[in-house]
Amino acid sequence: MIEPTSPSIPTMSPSGTTGPGAAAGAASRDQFLRLFVAQLENQNPLDPQSGADMVAQLAQFSSLEQAVESNRRLADLVSAQDAAGSAALADLVGREVTADASTLTLDGRAPALQVAAISGDDPIAGGELIVRSASGAEVRRVSFGAGVSPMAIDWDGTDASGVPLAPGTYSVEVVARGSDGDPIAARPQLRGVVDAVELTPTGPRLVLGGTRISPAAVTIIARSTGEP
Repeated sequence: MIEPTSPSIPTMSPSGTTGPGAAAGAASRDQFLRLFVAQLENQNPLDPQSGADMVAQLAQFSSLEQAVESNRRLADLVSAQDAAGSAALADLVGREVTADASTLTLDGRAPALQVAAISGDDPIAGGELIVRSASGAEVRRVSFGAGVSPMAIDWDGTDASGVPLAPGTYSVEVVARGSDGDPIAARPQLRGVVDAVELTPTGPRLVLGGTRISPAAVTIIARSTGEP
């Protein structure tokens, strides 16, 4: 007599994934349930699955449901926190801020950049401000003379050929030196009034003229001119 055989059905693990070689990541509840039903439909009638195994798999399904629900609640909590944080940023609109300008997103207009010494009271004898594209290629090098930190940098937003930089993300580096010719630790700064808060898929951005910066880059918040 030919005994009925059952097709090869993947064995379910506690995470809801198949056995060895399965792709990483937990299966959804529907995937888990489909696998469970497939095992019941295709089991060998002469050697059915034991009740203990079925109970264990149902327990795994219950644990998976709890994990999915926990993830959903955590996602809701993160969304609520993000919404609250974005609402709080609205208070910055109209405020004058000073921010680190190491990374800037430009729309083609030149930002009001400064150079500030990171530590020490030595005056800056001069140096260069270097602008690089997102790929790391140098697009502009602006020389500046002696001044007291923080000092404004006159840059018109153009590249080395005098062509306005295309909208995009750029990095800014400062190479400064003191009166003795030794290097001085300095950083680029952006100073201006926040015109708007822009909510993007990668997080909120503060809009200052033609520049967008991360709220985390802000170092000083002050009342704007004329504010009581």
